[in-house]
Amino acid sequence: MADGQKGTTVAQQQKSGVGCLTIFVFLVLLGLTIEYWYVAVPLILLSVAGGLTYHSKQQKKQQEIARHRPGPRDPWLNEIAVALADFGFIEYARNTGSQIAGVPIEGDIRLDADRFSVIITLFATAELARQSDIGLRAKPEVRAAIADGKTIVSAEDLILYVANGRGGFVDENRLSEVVQLVSGIPVGPPRASTVGTGTPATPPPAFAPARPAPPRPAPEAVPARGDVLDQIKRLAELRDTGVLSEAEFEAKKAELLRRI
Repeated sequence: MADGQKGTTVAQQQKSGVGCLTIFVFLVLLGLTIEYWYVAVPLILLSVAGGLTYHSKQQKKQQEIARHRPGPRDPWLNEIAVALADFGFIEYARNTGSQIAGVPIEGDIRLDADRFSVIITLFATAELARQSDIGLRAKPEVRAAIADGKTIVSAEDLILYVANGRGGFVDENRLSEVVQLVSGIPVGPPRASTVGTGTPATPPPAFAPARPAPPRPAPEAVPARGDVLDQIKRLAELRDTGVLSEAEFEAKKAELLRRI
């Protein structure tokens, strides 16, 4: 029991010594800071500025990653980004969410140009695109922006377009060009996503397996001349006995002669 109390006392003394040393070091540094404030103040400011810069860069990096998440519809979105790049559009973000107005989406991409921004969203069915269109129009702020001409919401088949004038009026002609261009890009089947699975996606087959050709009918055997003559003789006997008429006999005879 005495040994235990002695050990506890030693531990407490060690903690007390560490605490005293920490206070002493702090006081020394504080004294130096006050004494040499003209050196300490710039160092402190540089440290704070460096910390803020690093934090800002990390935030921008995280935002950039969040704006460009990969998804199963990336091949289709890539085609849109390349096609619209010729019209001065720059990709700003893609696959930023899983739904719009409570409706699940397949994928989305936002592209910006001078005083024009458009978000192109793909849905599994045209009905889902229509529901998302109605859901967006139900929001008061969206209705107000549409009334002011600063936003246009349009559902075209599987795709929902949300155009914004970026502070001004939306150029409807430019939106029509975007819709026409995107509608010409076929929407293929989604490619399996590999995010978080560690399993590579299975690429589509380079070509479809060839179907076996249907078997060709065997060529009809050509009867020998002797067999044809024997058949004509039998037909003549049937004609003579009245089983075949003269016209039937001549037709059968001509058919047999053509096969020689």
